[in-house]
Amino acid sequence: MKYTTLFLDLDNTLLDFSKAEAVSIRRVLSEHGLPFDDAAVEVYSKINRGWWERFENGEIPKEMIYEGRFISFCEHYGLTADTKTMAVKYTTYLGESNYTIDGVFEVLDYLKARGYYFCATTNGLCTTQYSRIKGSGLEPYFDGVFVSEDAGSQKPDTEYFDYVIDKIPEKDKSKMLVVGDSQSSDILGGINSGIDTCWYNPQKVKGKYTPTYEIENLEQLKEIL
Repeated sequence: MKYTTLFLDLDNTLLDFSKAEAVSIRRVLSEHGLPFDDAAVEVYSKINRGWWERFENGEIPKEMIYEGRFISFCEHYGLTADTKTMAVKYTTYLGESNYTIDGVFEVLDYLKARGYYFCATTNGLCTTQYSRIKGSGLEPYFDGVFVSEDAGSQKPDTEYFDYVIDKIPEKDKSKMLVVGDSQSSDILGGINSGIDTCWYNPQKVKGKYTPTYEIENLEQLKEIL
């Protein structure tokens, strides 16, 4: 067995973040009398991705994201709203959204039976991510959960991966594999840290960085592992 330890991303790899985001943001926007149709959800999603990319690139502190994305959303529509309350509500609702990617439990059962050590590696808030892991039924699978807020750093920073490695049994990077959907955090982070990567790319988009492996569905992990 080439690998012993898997660094598994959560959002849009194991957990269906896109669905959770859409449900949660619709709820917040509707409660504040703001547009909440499909177009509005897409506007928010694009704004949110932009804020997280700025954070991952080291341009802004994480604390700016949570209210900033709602300020940007309101500015886009030329509307005024209580963005602080919206930010708090959204975090709460997101923590209650526990949707998983289709087929995830079957794949995890297969890999767990083969003896892999599972690390949940995720950027985000501890309260939100721990709540979603528990509510989704994924909690029993993980040998360790590593949220960027606890680590004091985030993917793709090498400091984040050093933090994880310091807390797990395996120390040989050649026996580790990063699995995730994000080129800018998972794949770049693995490359920078000298760890093999597997890019989960269901939309078959063109990537900037070259992973060790590329898959279109989680079932293909069985072929690699």
